[in-house]
Amino acid sequence: MPVAPTTSKDIGATFATIQNSLRNYLRRQVDDPSIAEDLLQDVFVKALVTINANRTPANLTGWLYAVARTTVVDYYRSKRLDVTELDEDLPDTQQINDELLHRELANCLRPLTLQLPAIYRDTLLATDFGGQTMSSLAKEQGLSRSAIKSRASRARVMLKEKLLECCHVEQAGGIVTDYRPRSSSTCKVECA
Repeated sequence: MPVAPTTSKDIGATFATIQNSLRNYLRRQVDDPSIAEDLLQDVFVKALVTINANRTPANLTGWLYAVARTTVVDYYRSKRLDVTELDEDLPDTQQINDELLHRELANCLRPLTLQLPAIYRDTLLATDFGGQTMSSLAKEQGLSRSAIKSRASRARVMLKEKLLECCHVEQAGGIVTDYRPRSSSTCKVECA
């Protein structure tokens, strides 16, 4: 269980590790990059105020994203734009953006998977992409389930290496928050 930061120095270190991810989130929410930078600073100030008031959140990363969301809302409220109250049953736009991001990244994975050695490629395509169970694949190939499990695990490691070679991937809390193709990549597949 991570220890929550307790000082301004700790919050600064945590903020520095997710700063780019927060900046990308804010840039997707507002049109002007300079406004996104201002909002990012507002998030940091709010975090410092909270820490100095001895109200340190247990999950600082999640809390910083929540502060970023409310900071964007506050920004638009301050603009006094014509606001139409939305139906609460409408889907969450952040969730939709996250799903689009994951779908785009997933489109990169199949071509990268096809570059793996055959035994790993075929195992990964059958199980992770095709939905076949490891037990049924093992039976079909006359192998043990642990052999298929091992192949799938190795294939995922190889796929991750290929993906990270081709794209810069940002994560927060184990979840992909942004990615972009590497400009100096020797990757043979286009990820965007």
